[in-house]
Amino acid sequence: MTDAANPAPTANDDEPFLESSGGVIYRNKNDDVQVAVVQTQRGAWVLPKGAVERGEAPEQAAVREVFEETGIVGEVEDDLGKINYEVRPDLWTGFVPKVVHQYLLRSTGGNIRPDPAEHVEARWVSVQDAVRLLHHANERTVMLRAEDVMRRKVPNDA
Repeated sequence: MTDAANPAPTANDDEPFLESSGGVIYRNKNDDVQVAVVQTQRGAWVLPKGAVERGEAPEQAAVREVFEETGIVGEVEDDLGKINYEVRPDLWTGFVPKVVHQYLLRSTGGNIRPDPAEHVEARWVSVQDAVRLLHHANERTVMLRAEDVMRRKVPNDA
């Protein structure tokens, strides 16, 4: 977890870290907002994300990774912040900091399907179902943040 005393790692730090990007891609279907989620080989439902390549901006990586993992083309609408945690890339390496840039993306096309090398399923679900399905608490928080951003974009007629 990061805060003012423990800022997120940056590319300028001397210590190595891993950087990924992805987020919440949504569509409007029959006056209902749906988001894409993917299921890992181990059965966990997660948001689509993947490694930021050398020289690639996090926003570009989010668009590319969401497409690769879901088959959905999207465009970035908003920054949803970052998730920071540590991972152990292999048995020989200690834990390494990881930062995942999260974005809200609007679907502009494509057909949903999983990347068979990484996921067993990809599907459109309601925001409420996504919050219940997502395995990681930090991704559920990102989903709630995305819901809030989407709600502000289209205020209710109450």
